[in-house]
Amino acid sequence: MLPILYSNDMTYFKKIQFKQVKIDDIILVHKNKRLFTHRIIYKTEQYLITKGDNNPESDGKIYPRQIIGKVTKVKRDGKEFDPNQIYLLQSSLYFQEIVKIKVAFEKENIDFVFLKGLPLHLYFEKTHPKRIYADCDVLINKKDFQKAEKIIKKFGYKKTEANNKQVENNYFKIINGFSVVFDIHLEPAFLMTQFSGLEALYPQKLINKLTEELLINKRQIIINGEKFSILNSKFLILYLASHLFHHNFRGVFRYQFLDKVIRNSRLSTNDWNKITQTINNYQLTNFVYPVFYLLKKYYQTPVLNDFLKSILSSRIYHLKSIFDDEPRFTAGINRFKNIFFLSPRPLWRKLFIFFNPAVVWSIVWAIWKKLSSYFSGRQSVH
Repeated sequence: MLPILYSNDMTYFKKIQFKQVKIDDIILVHKNKRLFTHRIIYKTEQYLITKGDNNPESDGKIYPRQIIGKVTKVKRDGKEFDPNQIYLLQSSLYFQEIVKIKVAFEKENIDFVFLKGLPLHLYFEKTHPKRIYADCDVLINKKDFQKAEKIIKKFGYKKTEANNKQVENNYFKIINGFSVVFDIHLEPAFLMTQFSGLEALYPQKLINKLTEELLINKRQIIINGEKFSILNSKFLILYLASHLFHHNFRGVFRYQFLDKVIRNSRLSTNDWNKITQTINNYQLTNFVYPVFYLLKKYYQTPVLNDFLKSILSSRIYHLKSIFDDEPRFTAGINRFKNIFFLSPRPLWRKLFIFFNPAVVWSIVWAIWKKLSSYFSGRQSVH
């Protein structure tokens, strides 16, 4: 549960009824003859699911009788604090940094839009996050990238060279012990941003056109007196769905937020028809259909049945769980598999991807990694 809970922390709990616990609450659970303190990531009327913030796998179904209490206070090094104070402090610092960057971008007339991140959370959730927030994704017109990077570095952010990609660049800064991260996108990230030349799997001209549309189809929201440019509802829903594909359809918080956006947007039948048209125009059916199907399955999101039928994918995708994470290595392999098998291109065209030097190198590296793990495992057994 780092960084909220450390191994030597003392935690205080209070008894609470099942109907009173909420998603993001941290609770003490007794299951399979062991006690653990984890965060609620999903809840139904009969059970909930918990997961440690740094655990790759969830704890499965937790029933009312297994809940001992909710964490109300933490004692560390003789000092007591409410976890909500940590969340509020982090989001407040984050918001101040986002405003600084936003204002600087506006002064330089940089063409940009917030794809996801704290401003959108504050707008749609109407409150600060009840967990440590990750990063802030901003889409920038390619012509403005150098100006944008200069501004970010001026504010003390360092580029993560390991993640230095052609269409996505990451910048971070540590403030009062919290990491603040900006992901600057030059294209919407739904394929594999570390590879270029994926023309055999998806047309680059469609990516370029979609990027232009996202920069055009934005609207203004106001948070704490500050204006922010975000995508309009239809393109925001489409982007968040494609972003879930980028994460191999995993990430319960991503589904939870997309459900909130859809409910808040109150889309008409005509709006859903426009989303359908956009999905078809950009050949995204195979990439986003599972997202809307899973939203309806787990969150009863008000997605029209006619909409689901209109984007019904011809490809079958099997997902073990939206609640579990994947190791970085496995996620990369699965992402490539998903892109390959769900690509709208004909098979003969997709096979050309194996002539891409970066892809070939990655496959060789993955095989070597697998073999190294296998043989090291055998040696440890003997």
